[in-house]
Amino acid sequence: MKIRDVTGGSPGPVTGKGTGRRATQVEAGQGRFEESLSKERSNRMEERITAMLADIEEQGKRMAGSLSLKDLLAYKSKVKAFMEEAVEGMFKFAKNSTMDRRGRHRIYSLVKRINKQLEELTEEMVGGQRDRFKILEKADNIRGLLVDLYT
Repeated sequence: MKIRDVTGGSPGPVTGKGTGRRATQVEAGQGRFEESLSKERSNRMEERITAMLADIEEQGKRMAGSLSLKDLLAYKSKVKAFMEEAVEGMFKFAKNSTMDRRGRHRIYSLVKRINKQLEELTEEMVGGQRDRFKILEKADNIRGLLVDLYT
């Protein structure tokens, strides 16, 4: 049985789990591992948030086109998932840096406004008159609030 020599060369690129991207290498003198890890987490969260926003926008258009309650429920669940992801990420960030009460109060205020807009959207969809333009307007308002929540 022959044993392969592993000291001789580079094993090749290391990729992240299932992403097909190369892992970030941390070299001595370039910075601390924690900083690099935090930056990578932030980048990945930003990618997830961007994808979720695009998915919410697409679902909003689908909902306005079909005017079905099934699409409304799918839209609401996507918004809820986005809010959970964004708020969870903000609180992880708040643990690493100081954040005053005003910042947290702003988050809660935005969450309340998003919930109010979702209630109004639900009433619009369930009510007798289903105006596509009003539904698109509500969906656009919600998307704007979600962007505010993340930034």
